[in-house]
Amino acid sequence: MQITTASSKLPKSIKAAILCALMSMMGFYATTYFDQESHPSPMMVPIASKILKFEDQSDGGVRVIDYSSKETIHVIHGEAGFVRSILRTVARERRMRGIGSEEPIEISAYNDGRLILKDPVTNTKIQLEAFGSTNYQAFNELLYLNKKKSSS
Repeated sequence: MQITTASSKLPKSIKAAILCALMSMMGFYATTYFDQESHPSPMMVPIASKILKFEDQSDGGVRVIDYSSKETIHVIHGEAGFVRSILRTVARERRMRGIGSEEPIEISAYNDGRLILKDPVTNTKIQLEAFGSTNYQAFNELLYLNKKKSSS
């Protein structure tokens, strides 16, 4: 049994030129991608950022701790459905990887209105503005809190 392939009528020099052009484009895009990673644009640099730790309390509340000062800045009581669901998402991602809840998360605000919650342990990123202004505001308030405040 013999396998035959269709032969191309393009000269080898044209094939080589096409291959070189494709490789050049791939190199250009790779260089551009890695250059952006090492030199972030102003839109990629947060205007505000805070590292927070969340701890469950015996009364059902969730204590919010500013990780840098180790101070409680907020206690969430009651439903707070969106905040709790986002925290459950982060906890689930960590459990799937066999990681505990000891590590903090980061909330960052950007010039373009983005508010991103990032779990540095799992590299999970959640763009909070995608969930509407009320839900966005729940995390935005945590970003700018400096002292203990209780919510219901």
